[in-house]
Amino acid sequence: MKRFAANYIACQSVDRLHYVEVTSGSVLNGVFPLEKELAGTSFLNGVIWVVPAALGWEVADVWSRLTAIHQHMPDASVPEMLKVLIDSPVETSSTYSTVPAVGDPVSLFLIMGIRLSAAEFGANNSGSNRYVERL
Repeated sequence: MKRFAANYIACQSVDRLHYVEVTSGSVLNGVFPLEKELAGTSFLNGVIWVVPAALGWEVADVWSRLTAIHQHMPDASVPEMLKVLIDSPVETSSTYSTVPAVGDPVSLFLIMGIRLSAAEFGANNSGSNRYVERL
């Protein structure tokens, strides 16, 4: 079992001071309020976005979605942008939800920082970058 705590966890909603728990096979066990220190929990600064593994997303996919929503909401924080993104389905060969359920395989992405500047979004960070990291 792995636990990651952050300023915000974006999964079925965007929750402040929560932690996400996944099995060693990256299956979602749940998102829980962070009420006390837990042994074996990694504490990270920023926002963790929990994405269904079935989407097959990488860092570049997360960055492109943040960039797209930033164009429509330039003053929004990362948690505000993620609220919009988790409420909208993703168009692929079949429509997938960006909201995983307990028991689903997931990918975890750390978005470092609560607010990203317009200059950061203007840069070409479509590949690996210092703002989004896969956990």
